[in-house]
Amino acid sequence: MKREPVAIINAIIALIEAGIAVAVGFGLDWSGEQVALVMAAVVALGTVIKTVLVREQVTPLADPRNAQGVRLVPESPA
Repeated sequence: MKREPVAIINAIIALIEAGIAVAVGFGLDWSGEQVALVMAAVVALGTVIKTVLVREQVTPLADPRNAQGVRLVPESPA
């Protein structure tokens, strides 16, 4: 999960949603509103997990510059 956490979580969300749809199709007695609420909760939870995981993996640039090549961070005295 270290290399592609967003893709893996998206795949899990898709599988859960597909599983819910199949279960409803085969007779799970949920209303349309219940299905929509559960799917929305699954997507929201997945989004929170992705945000936390991906945020931890962001690495700042070593020498950030803007489009004109100007340094965005003051040079530290060496």
